[in-house]
Amino acid sequence: SWSMSSKLKQEFEEEIIKHMDSLYNLAFRMTQNRHNAEDLVQETTLRAYRFFYKFKAGTNFKAWIMTILRNVYINEYRKKSKEPTEVEFEDVENFISLPEITGVQEEIFSETIKASIEKLPEEVRTTLTLFYVEGFSYKEIARIMDVPIGTVMSRLHKARQILKKQLSISARERKQ
Repeated sequence: SWSMSSKLKQEFEEEIIKHMDSLYNLAFRMTQNRHNAEDLVQETTLRAYRFFYKFKAGTNFKAWIMTILRNVYINEYRKKSKEPTEVEFEDVENFISLPEITGVQEEIFSETIKASIEKLPEEVRTTLTLFYVEGFSYKEIARIMDVPIGTVMSRLHKARQILKKQLSISARERKQ
């Protein structure tokens, strides 16, 4: 059986510890369940440990580990969940004409729109989290999610429209 040198093992531990919060955060956004998120992070960590020898030193460890998390999620959890894998966005097209509302970034994970985000399909929640919370570029997200950059951009754009609509509704409700 393959075993890691103690130097490599220490390197892995130092890297993984830095990203535990981000991993858990993303896992929770994907699964929407604390227990499943913990399982997902554990499985991801084990898999990353097993394949750490394949990691290219000097490249983005966080992007690498997020990609593993995403793959584990797809292979383990999607099978179990009844969530459709294809995103149906036709019903949100009519939101696009809404005026720009500033502050989407700041408010993106405020209580007001947490509920709206939770209703979005998993791949959209994940894309939003990777972009706004984890600060990955379009290119990195495309790699992690294994989709074209255009898909990342369109998911973010359409999700913003939905969230803007929610924000304008909740702003109106606050005024009443």
